[in-house]
Parts: sequence; structure tokens; C-alpha cells
Amino acid sequence: MTPTLRRRGPLALLCALLLAVGLVAGGCGSGADEKTLKDALAKVDELTARNDAEQAALEAAKKVLVETTTYSWKDGEHDFAWVDKIANAELKEKLEANVTALQQAIVDGKVTAQGQVVDAAGRAVDETQVEVLAFVDQAITDDKNTDVKIEEQRVSMTMKLAGGEWLVDRLDLLSGTNSGEGAQ
Repeated sequence: MTPTLRRRGPLALLCALLLAVGLVAGGCGSGADEKTLKDALAKVDELTARNDAEQAALEAAKKVLVETTTYSWKDGEHDFAWVDKIANAELKEKLEANVTALQQAIVDGKVTAQGQVVDAAGRAVDETQVEVLAFVDQAITDDKNTDVKIEEQRVSMTMKLAGGEWLVDRLDLLSGTNSGEGAQ
């Protein structure tokens, strides 16, 4: 297998194999065969671009989800810089309006949380938009409950490529304490 096919993955290999079988079965060398080959390679490139977008968006989504679910009441450890990863103006405005109150609640309750993406999957709509479903567990302690409480959150989100960076365009909590509070 050539390095190019290895990079393109199993789907590309399957397409190339099917194309080769078709060319052998139908006779090789005609102009139509060359066009068929070019069309097949173009489709492989398109599918590869979608797969690459899906993987990049999925990694960016996981990073944002960990950042949003990990914080501590200690000074400097309850930063909400992740709000800058929100592309949707309505959602960003809604979240920004609550940042000060959230930071104060974290400090007042001496809350510490550690988020972890347990599993996630993405589906590329195109090379610039990916739908993500993620399962996030958040281990939480506070001044009243020193035992760790695990909050299971299920999140549906849309990632959009903007200025070369994957940003959150839609975020819906499907389960957990604050489920149903996302913006479309």
C-alpha cells in the first residue's frame, strides 16, 4: 500500500480497489477509464477532507468540553476563557452574561470540578461543519460535600470552522443538572 493510500484510510483503499477491479473487468486504457479514475480519486479526496474535518472538529469539541467542565474555586483556576471558543453570538452572549455569577458561586461554594470526555462521535455535514455527540463525566466536590459526586452530562453540539479554528456554534445539554439550557 502506498503512503498516499495509507493516509487516506480504509475508505480510500476500498474505493481504489473497487475502481481497479472495475477497470480490469471493463478493459483498461481508454479515455473513459482515465476519467473514471479521476472521478474516483476526486471522491476519495472529498471523503478524506470530510473525515479530516470530522476528526479535527471532534478534538476541538473534546478540548472545549473539558475546559468548560474543569475548574476550581482557588484564585485563577476558574477561568472562563473558553467562552472565546463560541462562534454563535446568541450563545456566547447568554454564557458571558452568567460568567460573573458562576465564578462567584464557584468561589463561595469552594467548588472544584474535573471534566472528562468519556466518549464522543462526530458526523461531518461538510468540511466546515461537524455535529458532535459527547458523553462527559464531571467529578465535583464543594465545601459541603467532600465526597466526589459524578455528574453525567450528555452534550449535542455543532462545531464550525471559522478563521481556521473549530468553534462551538450550537451547544445543547441533553442530560445532567442543566439539561435543555443550550442555545440553537
